[in-house]
Amino acid sequence: MATSVHANNDLNTLSETYDAKARYEMSENDVKSYVYQWFAAFDHQRESGYFVNRIALPVKMQYPDTTPITSVEDFLAWYQGVTDNIIWNSHSITSMDVQGNQKSGWTVSYVVNWKAKSKTNENFDVMVKQELKVIRIGDALKLAELNASIVN
Repeated sequence: MATSVHANNDLNTLSETYDAKARYEMSENDVKSYVYQWFAAFDHQRESGYFVNRIALPVKMQYPDTTPITSVEDFLAWYQGVTDNIIWNSHSITSMDVQGNQKSGWTVSYVVNWKAKSKTNENFDVMVKQELKVIRIGDALKLAELNASIVN
């Protein structure tokens, strides 16, 4: 019995010998996780506040065939267009590359296959090359820049 109590106490205890700086610094895996969570949120058409909380200010986003997004208001207008017109979508990321560090930020490059169905029954299956600039603000990663272009 004492063993299980001791084990339960250990569940919420961090190692005292692990390097404190390494525990605090964000890694390439943190950045990749951020990107995958960003797209999973689009796949589930999450509430707009989810995205707003993950966008740095100032922000600069450019999707194909849209006006640049340079503010929260611009993003909200763009996302309203998505939620008004798309009834289903999914994103499949391929060939992701992450460069940088938490001091300078990270550049993330990848290709994503976007599949969607509109409310007018139009189907989309598009390969999109994207490059992001992700920065750390406090304990959070935030999107500072996004440039997207259609892969032919």
